Amino acid sequence: GPAYGGSCFPKDTKAIVSTAEKFKINLSLVKSVIKSNKDRSKLLLNRINKILNKKIKNKKITFLGVTFKAGTDDMRESPSLKIIPNLIRKGSLIKYYDPTGSKNEFNGLKNTTYCSDIKNACKDADLLIIHTEWNEFKQLNFKKLVQRKNFKVFDMRNLYSPDKMKKSSIKYFGIGR
Repeated sequence: GPAYGGSCFPKDTKAIVSTAEKFKINLSLVKSVIKSNKDRSKLLLNRINKILNKKIKNKKITFLGVTFKAGTDDMRESPSLKIIPNLIRKGSLIKYYDPTGSKNEFNGLKNTTYCSDIKNACKDADLLIIHTEWNEFKQLNFKKLVQRKNFKVFDMRNLYSPDKMKKSSIKYFGIGR
């Protein structure tokens, strides 16, 4: 997936490493997990760049979900807080839909628009990114929503079957597939 976030797990992993260091214990595995999570956004940005053939400028990118996990409005440590500003700096145009509504964290960002429904968020997108695994994202008719021929789907939660997407002639990319 995109990376872990929220208020507990990131804080807890850092705290356990800090405590271990006070007792001169090396928790290399936990340190590796923290580093891997920190680097995850960079890896995903590279993947987005590759999916869009290194042509991010002026691309319309829609995020479905921006919270760190489904079932919450919590934005703390959400990977979208790193990914979206980076894409904007590269010149992309961002729309997002989240079932919990607009996010203050994105209010000051240029070229970022909150959409109050999935249909408006997806319309005319070059790339749809499934960022959070909300149930309402699991059965979407992408061709009906996007209304353009050459769109792509980057499913960061692997909610969809690559075979079914291929049969629907949708350019689909998942994580680890």
